Amino acid sequence: MNAKSENRDLRRWFAWLKFVLKAGRIGRFLGYAGLRFAKDGGPRQAAGLSYASLLAIVPLLAVGLSVLAGFPAFESWRVELQLFVFENVLPDVGIAFSDHLITFIENAKKMTAAGMAGLAVTALLLMSNINGAVNEIWRVAEPRPLAARLVVYWTILTLGPLFIGASLSVSSYAFAAVQWFDAAALGGGLGLSRLASTGFSILGFALIYLVVPNRAVHPGHALTGGLVAAVLFELLKGGFGLYLREFPSFQLVYGAVSALPIFLVWMYLSWVVILFGAQVAAALPEWRAAQARGRSVAGPGARMALALSLLARLRDASRNGVRVKERHLGRGLPATPAELDETLRALRDADFVERGRGSRWVLCRDLDDATLGDLNVALELGLRPGRGWHPAAESAVSALADAAEARQARSIAEALGPADGRTQQDGDAIAERRKLG
Repeated sequence: MNAKSENRDLRRWFAWLKFVLKAGRIGRFLGYAGLRFAKDGGPRQAAGLSYASLLAIVPLLAVGLSVLAGFPAFESWRVELQLFVFENVLPDVGIAFSDHLITFIENAKKMTAAGMAGLAVTALLLMSNINGAVNEIWRVAEPRPLAARLVVYWTILTLGPLFIGASLSVSSYAFAAVQWFDAAALGGGLGLSRLASTGFSILGFALIYLVVPNRAVHPGHALTGGLVAAVLFELLKGGFGLYLREFPSFQLVYGAVSALPIFLVWMYLSWVVILFGAQVAAALPEWRAAQARGRSVAGPGARMALALSLLARLRDASRNGVRVKERHLGRGLPATPAELDETLRALRDADFVERGRGSRWVLCRDLDDATLGDLNVALELGLRPGRGWHPAAESAVSALADAAEARQARSIAEALGPADGRTQQDGDAIAERRKLG
């Protein structure tokens, strides 16, 4: 009996130690994401988006509700949609501002077609600002073409309200079904409503992080960012509402116009939460790459190793006539998505590779005729110092460059060795079997 008790205590101790270590890693990662958020100017981005939201929230809601009104099936959900927006976008901000906002929306719907087009342009400008901020977080160097962006924005403006209306309809039927059986057994209707609201927030944030960046984002990373943003958003709603009830300083200072500064502060804090969730989703692959290679910043050697790894994978795939997707091309390598994009762009500019449809890459240069020196030039990793330096320093660096260039005359094919004829998927399967074995 004592031996069993000791084994049980030992297992509990190991479980607790594992939990502490995992919590420590999560804490270090969140610290890394917070530092990344600060370096990217997250508070500045949130301030700009909050002011843009003040200008564009009426056009957004007016266009969205007008689209919803065009479908009789969703006409009965317009009031519920407005309540949903006010509860999740304007919690405890003040009934007065909500009333003014409804008045503005009703007035906007009476405008002519030209006026509605102007409102739509204002809403599109806000969405463009959001797109720019998110792409900056993901280190996207090549944004989508303007025509593609406008199509995406207009699709969100037209289909977004329909999806929200459909989700409200489905959730209402689900709540009715649960209450029909036994809502109290599952925590009551209020708990289910809060849980459903949080679930929709997670999916909504994850969808933003998955679709908006002009880069392939792992769904798990997007869901992680959405989870962090949704939890912080729920905490923010409770904390901000409590502050307004217990410390009515805005009402005392600003009086009748207190709704405006309250709304601005709320929008600023909301954008901080949304952008921090994006930072979490974008930082996850960077964190994993840094842990794998032992350093956060990739030096010249890591960039050369990444380029050679990509060329080796594309050479193996080309033997079978396979075009490799970008997310498969960098799988398993200790490189961030930004580093992968930068390296592929440099290789494409030097005519080593070419991108086809669906972000599929193919090798387009004979590696027997290309040297390591050519690759070094393509990646701009040369050691030639130029002129104007201290003579001794210039001589030392030039001697180092001469020694390096003597080794760069080898062809890339010779440096990589014979091709194994396997595609990237085959290599991933072999690596996975080795890991499990």
